[in-house]
Amino acid sequence: MRKLDFKNKWIVVTGASSGLGKALAIKLASKEGANLIITARRKERLDSLKSRIENEFSREVIVVESDLSNPDSVENLFRVSTSEKEIFGIINNAGMTDFNPADIKDYEKYEKIIEVNLKSLMRLSLMFLDYFKEKGEGAILNITSMGAFFPLVYQGAYTASKHGAQVFTEILSKENSEKNITISSFAPGGIATEMLSNSGLDKLRGSDDFFNWSAEKVAEKAITAFKKKKLLSVPGLVYKLGLILKRILPRKTLLYFLEKSYRKK
Repeated sequence: MRKLDFKNKWIVVTGASSGLGKALAIKLASKEGANLIITARRKERLDSLKSRIENEFSREVIVVESDLSNPDSVENLFRVSTSEKEIFGIINNAGMTDFNPADIKDYEKYEKIIEVNLKSLMRLSLMFLDYFKEKGEGAILNITSMGAFFPLVYQGAYTASKHGAQVFTEILSKENSEKNITISSFAPGGIATEMLSNSGLDKLRGSDDFFNWSAEKVAEKAITAFKKKKLLSVPGLVYKLGLILKRILPRKTLLYFLEKSYRKK
């Protein structure tokens, strides 16, 4: 199977102001020779990343400030991207979590998690899929999570959103398998990014914990899998073994161990 080639092609990367999104943008520009449309809420960080990529790697970068919890902002991102350049691919990376027992008082926060992690991913995937069909080619990579497969206790809304994103991506891929469009998912485990500290997960396990990989390492694995057009890629032997163990353990036993693992100190 012929691999994807990103050289001199335009790729949209969401959630690019920090963490995995930033690492993906840098890898795409420096190693793959791609041009980028980068988006997130923090425009000053995007501008800084744009300057770095243009100066260090001589690639073109367009910044689109967007809050993907707002449907109008999602529509604007698609409209601006496709009107500015001929887009070859999109990486739906933007995400957020909350690390607390489920409580009705936090429901607005859960709605925002669902909007960013699932609904914006679905909307962008569908809009770009339609655009790619007209072009006759294209590629979509949706970053999900090991939370798509495991019931991460104390992260209910996050886990639900990632499970939905994973299932949606797989179905979308199957429904369009005969078209010249790659639809892939990448499900990493822990990543040492701001999301750990913003959610409080860093107090449970430090950023240097064995299970928390660097954003740069995860980005490299993600792009490699995307180029190979893998439907689903789970990086790391420990996580692959975890998926096997999940099939063996009774559900109550799995929930017991996950609750013990994620219980706040």
